[in-house]
Amino acid sequence: MRTEKEEARKLSFPSLRPVREELACVEEILSEKIDTQAELISQVASYVLQGKGKRIRPALLLLSARLCGYRNGFRHIRLASIGESLHVAALIHDDIIDNSHLRRGRPSANSRWGNGLSVLVGDYLYSRSLKYLIDEEDLEVMRAFAEAMMRMVEGEVMEHEMAGRVNISYQDYMKMITHKTASLFSACCQVGALISGASPDQAEALTRFGLSLGVAFQIMDDALDFVAEEGKLGKPVGKDLAEGRITLPLIHILEKGSRSDRALLKRHASGVRWDEQQVAEILSLVEKYQAVDWAKGIAGEYAEKAKGSLSMFPASEPKDSLLELADYILVRDR
Repeated sequence: MRTEKEEARKLSFPSLRPVREELACVEEILSEKIDTQAELISQVASYVLQGKGKRIRPALLLLSARLCGYRNGFRHIRLASIGESLHVAALIHDDIIDNSHLRRGRPSANSRWGNGLSVLVGDYLYSRSLKYLIDEEDLEVMRAFAEAMMRMVEGEVMEHEMAGRVNISYQDYMKMITHKTASLFSACCQVGALISGASPDQAEALTRFGLSLGVAFQIMDDALDFVAEEGKLGKPVGKDLAEGRITLPLIHILEKGSRSDRALLKRHASGVRWDEQQVAEILSLVEKYQAVDWAKGIAGEYAEKAKGSLSMFPASEPKDSLLELADYILVRDR
């Protein structure tokens, strides 16, 4: 049974009180005008960096640092802003690949400035982040973020390779989202531990926490594609479905559905793009097999796994906030 405190955690986005001031500093850094001789880079980069993101990745880094006893200096703030910049750069490239026109409730960069300029701005943000990481002169921190960047690109390519395929297994999907999304969650938690002088066991525990949390986050993101409201989600609802993307709810139908229902889904999924009638028929299958609820259940298992990774840490405000984040991910509607 959940306690009243645990239930209360699920009601809204966590307050993140232990790092509220640091997050405000991160926001200031992201809002600063980018110093570049190409004014258009500054314009586009500022636009995307100031989008209405939840800043979960920088929050994870700051909270992990606090959990491990980080008290002095501004490294955690600088590195948290780098974590968010890497995420935003990946979103720019993702929108270009998917030809998306909406991001965080606003026109995407590629819909405003075109694919060519947008991909260059994404590259600039990656390069700028790398420069700042070099300035940190911390090989472990640089390695953590560099490996995450590699995994994110691998995940994007895996997703591209899966488009229009009907033989996607549960394992294929989990590997893809672990690379695409969970790797940066994990790196942010790991870096927070590294700069705090945490023990190897503590750093490993936070690395596992971030990885499991990132998996839960992406599963929920994919589930919301079927049921959320566009105004809340900040991007078109049904976008993944319309693009023929096989996510966890559909994998559930392909593995557990009747022969005729599997055949129907496979027939529709043979094309890269689905029309309105196909989408409607697939949505009826999703409802028939309660596939969204099933996927949310898997996300819940990973969220609990993430929370279990923090068991070695004593009670504290940073730990409470991390636990609240894990609960929030399961009930968010955007």
